[in-house]
Amino acid sequence: MIGSGILPDRLSSHGLILGLCKSGMLDVGMKILKTMISVGVEVDRFTFNLLISKCSERGDTRRTFDLVNVMNLLGIFPDVETLNAIIIGLNRNLALQESHIILHEMAQKGFLPKGKQYIKLINAMCRLRNLQTAFQVKDEMTSLGIASPDVAESAVVRGLALCGKVEESTLVLDRMLREQLVPTVATFTTLMYRFCKESNVAEALKLRSKMELCGLKLDVIAYNVIISGLCAEGDIAAAFELYREMKQNGLWPNATTFTVLVDALLTEGSDPSTGDVLLKDLKGRGIISCDWDGSTEQFQKALIIAKKRLKYMNRNKRK
Repeated sequence: MIGSGILPDRLSSHGLILGLCKSGMLDVGMKILKTMISVGVEVDRFTFNLLISKCSERGDTRRTFDLVNVMNLLGIFPDVETLNAIIIGLNRNLALQESHIILHEMAQKGFLPKGKQYIKLINAMCRLRNLQTAFQVKDEMTSLGIASPDVAESAVVRGLALCGKVEESTLVLDRMLREQLVPTVATFTTLMYRFCKESNVAEALKLRSKMELCGLKLDVIAYNVIISGLCAEGDIAAAFELYREMKQNGLWPNATTFTVLVDALLTEGSDPSTGDVLLKDLKGRGIISCDWDGSTEQFQKALIIAKKRLKYMNRNKRK
């Protein structure tokens, strides 16, 4: 086209660069952009954002800022999508102070950052043990009106729990409760998971009581966390009690629930009466089709079939 004296328009340029990026040829896409600019083709912000996003996904911060500089030289100013893409790249490279600066610039330019950007930054700060800055970011979320105090404080609790600082996480949670702030269900669940991972299911169950005092109920993920913890401690009876309660509350067990309970029954060698309800549910959901006569041998065979089928389902789900 260029050789024939026909300049591509913005749509053609973007379509070509988009196709190259989707094919994994980012380097070629960058060269095409350079060519387009050199011959005078108008390139819009949408195309720059596409390339910046791809560079950020690779963690290529240098190229990301090179593109931003070219945008500025052409009089194309970054918008909220540009800044979002830059933050992703900075976080991947653990350039967290720079990421925080970009968030400030977004607010100053009238672009209200998304809560999830602040939450990711808080999580990263906690992971690097930079708690002072994590709390500053949390306060900033609230002052800018990006999130309510409940959500902002919850982000800190989750960030601390995710990096294994369970004691500090619990202290912040208890302070929230004293101040009558309601943590999110995900916050309670994350801390429950950490307790269960440390073989401290008793503390996870205490958190459940605190949830209920806040008017919150366990969801499927929270039930799975505690059921997994009980099974890991060998308390199959308590795990199945929660399983029955889960169904009574109108929640559908998922593949994770079934996998944990099937594995526990196979490992602990429980008698058929313990898992009879589970096999019936597995058959009702179409996961297994075999019948069993109540004998231990048939029970074990049915569990093995269920385990294989669940493994297949989980593998396909990840794909």
